[in-house]
Amino acid sequence: MKMGLERMRSILQKLDHPERKFTCIHVAGTNGKGSTIQMMASILREQGYRVGTFTSPFLVNVREHVQINGTMITDRELKEILDRMKPLISELERGGLGSLSEFEAVTVAAFMYFHKCSTDLCLIETGLGGTTDATNVITPILSVITSIGYDHMNLLGSTLSEIASHKAGIIKTRVPVITAVGQAEAAAVIKRRATQCSSPCFRLGHEFSVHSERSGGGKEVFSFSSFYSKRREVKIGMAGEHQVRNAGLALMAVDLLKHEMNWVIDEDAVISGIKKARWPGRFEVMEGVPTIILDGAHNPEGIRALGKTLKRHFGVRSVHVLFAALKDKDTGEMLKPLEKISSSITFTGFEHPRADCGKALFEKSAMVKKTYTENWQEALKHLLQSTKEEEVLLITGSLYFIGKVKAFFNSR
Repeated sequence: MKMGLERMRSILQKLDHPERKFTCIHVAGTNGKGSTIQMMASILREQGYRVGTFTSPFLVNVREHVQINGTMITDRELKEILDRMKPLISELERGGLGSLSEFEAVTVAAFMYFHKCSTDLCLIETGLGGTTDATNVITPILSVITSIGYDHMNLLGSTLSEIASHKAGIIKTRVPVITAVGQAEAAAVIKRRATQCSSPCFRLGHEFSVHSERSGGGKEVFSFSSFYSKRREVKIGMAGEHQVRNAGLALMAVDLLKHEMNWVIDEDAVISGIKKARWPGRFEVMEGVPTIILDGAHNPEGIRALGKTLKRHFGVRSVHVLFAALKDKDTGEMLKPLEKISSSITFTGFEHPRADCGKALFEKSAMVKKTYTENWQEALKHLLQSTKEEEVLLITGSLYFIGKVKAFFNSR
């Protein structure tokens, strides 16, 4: 992967800078980006705004990347935009910049689509890091950094400070930044960058706060407080303490939009919208028996949050796991918390160029009750039959794998 923004800036210039022609919020972080975006989007849609979202990765269809008010760009619209881009991409190649990556191409397509469709606000998720991410050509009205954890260390660095430095690269001069980063060393990097950019910094636990009140049935209830508002009995349909923190980020963003930027956002829209927000593949509890949970946790922090959420909502129920992951993930550290909550783990591979094989994952695990197979469909069918009604079947390890599993269930 060739890092840098030269290709993006060049093609966007040729396209007359669509990225400068829509209003946006930029969201970076190791985990929680998509969930935070969905909560913000749901609130804004509830108020009647036309909201574009650019998120990654997709689960089943590449068009999931680019949506307006929850509706994906059509195949025809995407093809028309990409066809317009093709000769310009060829010019880049002839000029020595090389071709756009797939992610760069879909990012440009999203910017063109959002401009064309006259959105009120677009919520843009980084793909990797921040400083040199393909999305970091925009100037947002708000920047959000959700969390910092150990992921993509081969590209972002091996310490939290180094990783935070990449994420903090999305902070722009005098653009407010909101963050829920908790580790002192990472938070200090973000605060320092905000100060350098003269950007007001709103930190969870300082300028705003959340407090979990109760949980159950896949839902969370919490209170929120900032300089602008105090809310009690806020309900969200995404399970986990980490989702309460993500909800806090969304509410802080709404407060700034409303009180500092004069956006009209009624309190009824805030409460109703955030309650309706959903994000597939993130602690997604499927209907039916046995209880099946799809969760795309793909790094140690994500797995730890998953474990806490399982305990919080399903208590002492036995959990059988179907696990697949990419080779470049820290699966050794991912497996440690997973093994503590599992009754058994089945390791498998899946169709992806970077996917690890079931045997390699099996050998990394210290779990006693474990098995592996390279045929994930057969493993899933077996687990669906063998998992008892009172038990839980958890499928996790990779969002790419979750996408395959969702397609499997959709085809049944």
